Amino acid sequence: VIGEEASGSPLELVTQLKGTLSNPDSLFILIGNPNTRDCSFFDCFHSMRHQWHTMTFNAEDAPHSIVDPQRNLDLADEFGKDSDVYRIRVKGEFPYMDPNCVMSSEDLEKCSDPTDMIRCSMLSRHKDFGGGRARQFGIDFSRYGGDESCIYQRSGNAIAAWHKFSHTDPSIVTNLAFKMQMDHKWKDKNTLYVPDAGGMGQGIMHKFHDAGKNVIEFHNGGVAIDSEQFANKITEAWFHMARLVKAINCNIPNDNRLIQQLSTRRYYTNRKGKLILETKDEYMKRGYESPDRGDGCVLAFYDQEVAQGNIFNKGQTKARPGIEASVA
Repeated sequence: VIGEEASGSPLELVTQLKGTLSNPDSLFILIGNPNTRDCSFFDCFHSMRHQWHTMTFNAEDAPHSIVDPQRNLDLADEFGKDSDVYRIRVKGEFPYMDPNCVMSSEDLEKCSDPTDMIRCSMLSRHKDFGGGRARQFGIDFSRYGGDESCIYQRSGNAIAAWHKFSHTDPSIVTNLAFKMQMDHKWKDKNTLYVPDAGGMGQGIMHKFHDAGKNVIEFHNGGVAIDSEQFANKITEAWFHMARLVKAINCNIPNDNRLIQQLSTRRYYTNRKGKLILETKDEYMKRGYESPDRGDGCVLAFYDQEVAQGNIFNKGQTKARPGIEASVA
């Protein structure tokens, strides 16, 4: 199978074609300019590169009989050597970032460098987001059989540990998060849980309160703290993490599926001029799996409600210093 203009090949088409390659001598070739990041061609060079032999051709190195050097100079003069136009048309490289996606895979890959974990684990939150070093869990509970439940344990600005589950009762997932806290000897008063309280998470929130945990019951469609800029809470959470990623001020697992989910989630502007993240269903209609790992990791870095003090602690009748208690 030979596919030209590969950036325009729909993800579902490439998936179906791969399924036909049953013979041991079969060959699948994709060729084209790397026009966009939101395509299966991009995945061949990133999250799925272990399945492909990849080659990049740089027009700067091409013989003059094939590419006129003046053409490269003209593009550099008009758009700049650091522009996406020059990267795509001359260097044969993918653009820095899909203009409709929240995060860049290049930045995310830098944030997945294990040698930077210690530095990030020592970082304190901005005072507007509660200050101090975070001790936080982000938990996404799966909705359907094929989805994943995920736990991300954040220490400072680094993910210290994470787990994924398939076909697992949310109660078991929650109990493991409690055990992870206990294993790290984190005290309840210094630990925050941010679980997805919609869907499968609805029936499990009582476990956090019964155990006396600090918990923010996260609802994707809830009102954002910065409601003038963000249409809902999940959009605000993604853009908050995007700021940390852009500054390389967080550390995440070096997990291809996580990086793919974080780097391919789109957003748009609604009629009121607010930013809004595409839903899971919209994301999956574009050919991707459910972005459970991405959501779970984002919840681990969600600090906005901490700044507002919207933390409910079962059995606590008045707020601790610097934190107001309110029903989530």
